[in-house]
Amino acid sequence: MDTTRRALLKSIAAVPLAVTAGGLLVPSAARAAEPEYGLRMYDRDGAPTGTTWAAATQGLIMRQRLGVAGLVDDVLNRAERRASAPGDWRDGPGSAPKPDRFDFAFGWDARPKYREDARGTRWYPQGISTSYDAYGGSVPGSGGKKVALVSWYDKQAGGNQGARVSVIDVTRTGSSARPRYDHILLVIPTKEAGEPYSFNVTDLHAGGIAWVGKWLYVADRAHGLYVFDTTRTLKVSRGSTEETREHAKNWCGYHGGDKKYYAHGYRYVMPLHRVYRPAGWSAELAYSQVSVDRTQGATQSLVVSEYFETSSDGVAVRWHLTGAGYIAAERAASAWSLRVPRVQGAVCVGDQTYYSTNAPVDAGTPDDGPKQGSLWLQWPRGAEMTSPRGGLGLGPEDLSYQPRTRGGSLWGLAEHPGTRRVFRIRL
Repeated sequence: MDTTRRALLKSIAAVPLAVTAGGLLVPSAARAAEPEYGLRMYDRDGAPTGTTWAAATQGLIMRQRLGVAGLVDDVLNRAERRASAPGDWRDGPGSAPKPDRFDFAFGWDARPKYREDARGTRWYPQGISTSYDAYGGSVPGSGGKKVALVSWYDKQAGGNQGARVSVIDVTRTGSSARPRYDHILLVIPTKEAGEPYSFNVTDLHAGGIAWVGKWLYVADRAHGLYVFDTTRTLKVSRGSTEETREHAKNWCGYHGGDKKYYAHGYRYVMPLHRVYRPAGWSAELAYSQVSVDRTQGATQSLVVSEYFETSSDGVAVRWHLTGAGYIAAERAASAWSLRVPRVQGAVCVGDQTYYSTNAPVDAGTPDDGPKQGSLWLQWPRGAEMTSPRGGLGLGPEDLSYQPRTRGGSLWGLAEHPGTRRVFRIRL
């Protein structure tokens, strides 16, 4: 963050108010110094006359006859992966880094065929959102199924496959529950002149996600928010012979040799629908995470928060949503200071804000492994915080809020190989 923006943010609390003739308090002219943030919508790349991502997706369905998969009816009902028990939480440095107010947790599939999920060094989980964010409860038409989505990014330098999303059945969250799940590759639908409709991998870090109805918002630190259509998840081939299985593993999109579609061995792809990029006039913002806020009355909103390793001058920014789940206005509705560094996730619950933070890592020292993270409560928003509210797991990432009959819960996750878990804690 540059010095000018940092100074502007610190000045917000000191902005004087002017009294109008009607007695209302309104910001004085000094308010103009407050930085403002904006997102501009794009529905395609390239020339304005090019094919939109939505139209390219429809072409894949209608012209290329790719089937549409329901997240529950197809993905979960055919899911081959099964979560493992969370264990005793003593598998890293420190003493029993079990989250405070622990409620439920699971680990990723650790069986030999799928052990990359639990212990691999290629794919790292980052963001989490649930059907509570999307629909206020279960997925409509699913018979009461509750679902969590988790985003991962591909850390591999060569042959990078971008980002994927896990679809997880969290209808049952008792101590013995081992949810079934499967992965979907995030893709960009394409249409080149004279070529069939196709798709490519993304280059997203997917540091945070927000599920809003049919849309999945994915945060990209430098470029804004990418929106994927969960109701247009497409079925592709995984190959039926040795040759086609090789295509499936090493190919993404249309394969002219056998006229089939592959996605690096994945059974499903989720297509890009639109992108919200920083407006030209916007103050600089790192789009590190994004969450849904359904606790401010009838209007839902998105909250974007920044990650900085050492600076506590990051901000959180709110955009209101329309009833259809789109960002309602280019200009953000509000912004406030985070006050702590290393924020990995931020959620608003009424007038309270919760942050997950990781601990600093001393690279190259004997104690350079992941450490237990912290949960912070800021109340009111933008206020200074003196100590964390409790501990989280090793290397915590994003957060998602779930209302409950008494109080509420936060979903979170940890990213490091061998200590990867999805967990829920009580507030």
